[in-house]
Parts: sequence; structure tokens; C-alpha cells
Amino acid sequence: MVAESLRRSERRRSRGPDEGAWEHVFVQKTPELQALWEEYKRTSDVTLRNQLVEAYLPLVDYLSERIAERLPRCVGLDEVRSAGVLGLLDAVRGFDLSRGIKFETYCSLRVRGSILDELRARDWAPRLVRNRAQKYAVAVQNLQAKLSRKPTPSEIMQELKLTSAEFERLQNDLARLAIYSLSQTDDSNGDSDGPARSQFLVDERNTDPSEELQKQEATAFVLAELEQRERAVLKLYYFQGLTMKEIGGRLQLSESRVCQIHGHAVTRVRDELQRRGAELPI
Repeated sequence: MVAESLRRSERRRSRGPDEGAWEHVFVQKTPELQALWEEYKRTSDVTLRNQLVEAYLPLVDYLSERIAERLPRCVGLDEVRSAGVLGLLDAVRGFDLSRGIKFETYCSLRVRGSILDELRARDWAPRLVRNRAQKYAVAVQNLQAKLSRKPTPSEIMQELKLTSAEFERLQNDLARLAIYSLSQTDDSNGDSDGPARSQFLVDERNTDPSEELQKQEATAFVLAELEQRERAVLKLYYFQGLTMKEIGGRLQLSESRVCQIHGHAVTRVRDELQRRGAELPI
């Protein structure tokens, strides 16, 4: 979940950056780089700023990749990196050379913050709901470790000190959080290049065209075997929506006689279609 990734990243952010891991991705602090910093802070020249941003882009790449590893696959690395670059720009503009701290330390906090803020802005669920879902997951994990089995709802309620109504609201919130991207692939078999989930969706509102065609062909064939008056009654009743009384007036028959003709015709049609292995929803 995005929320869990945000929380883990935020905890790392509060502990401070791992400077030792950055040494292999940053440029060495040379006199030329120091002179570039001093000239930029003196002039605020955009060209110098861009040169500094370019020099520290490996830091953004490194932090973006680390954060993206804990995010759902629907969140692309490019999106995370774009937010990180904005944080780098703010860091370059706001860095104070006179404070005597490493730019990497200051920049890492700004880049992480920019990425996390962007991810939170895209998160449709309120933060309170995410926090409650996190507490629920932790409670279930602790109970499973303690009981060596899946905990029951009553045990979870007792662990979280929730009433039945509060637990029901929590379950509803958790159900709303279970959203999947249709552009993602079903990689249960390890195939990340497979077809997207959207290709397997079935529109339940529409019938199978082949089955519908077979029913129409069978119905037309059977109706051709009926008498003219029987066909007229079925067409007026099912296709034009007339009542039995209105059909009687149209065909100059009594309502009871129309009902008899209708019942006899429907029985013949159903029996014939069942014999042919088709069904007519009458």
C-alpha cells in the first residue's frame, strides 16, 4: 500500500539520512564545485543553479529508487523522480553555505519531503483512514504471531479496544481501500509483461452475441412453424407490448380466446426450443 510506504519513508526521514550509502552516487566536493556554489549564492544565476541541480541529480535518482521500491507498481519511478527534482530545486535555492552543513544532508530531507508530499496529494483516502488501516494490520500481525493462527474478529476487536459498531466501520473503510489498477498486470506467475487486468473484464450487462444469435435463429425457425394467428399474438404481446384485451380487439377475438392461443403457442415454442437445446426467456 502507498500509505505503508509513506510511513516507512517518513520514519527513515525522522531518523536522518544514511550518508555512507550516498558516497558512491555523489560527485566529489571539489574546489570547482565549491566555487560554483559561492558564485550562485552571490548572483542567483539560473544557469549556475541548473549546473548545481545537474551535479546532484544522482542523489534524486538514489532516493527515488529507494522510495519507489516500496510503492505499488502503478506508481511509476518517473513520477517519483519528478517530485524529487522539485525538492532538489528548492534545496539548491534554500541552502545556506554559512551554516557549515553538508548539502547532501539538507537536500535529502527536502527531496524526501517533496516526494512524500506528492504521494500524499495523490492519495484519495484520508490520512486518518490510512492510519486506522495500519493499526489494524499491525494488530492482526501481532495476534497471528501470538496465537499461531488467524485471529477472529472478536480477538481483533479486543486487541484494538473497539466496539462492534466501530469494528464494522473499520471493515467498511478497509474494503474501500482495496482498489487495484486495471492497467496493472496479473503477475501472480511472475510474468510482469502479461496482459493488463482490464482485458479480462466481462461486461455482465450484455449477452453473449453468439448465444443471442443462436436463440434468434432458433426462435425464428420455430415461429415459422406456428399458425398465423399464434404468431400474431406472440408478436403483439412480446414485441409491441399490447395487453390480451388490446390484442383481442386488434384480432377481433375475446380476451379469453387470446389467452388460450397465447398459452398454446408458448408451450409449442418452449417444447421445440428445449428439443433443439436452446432456451427462450418467455
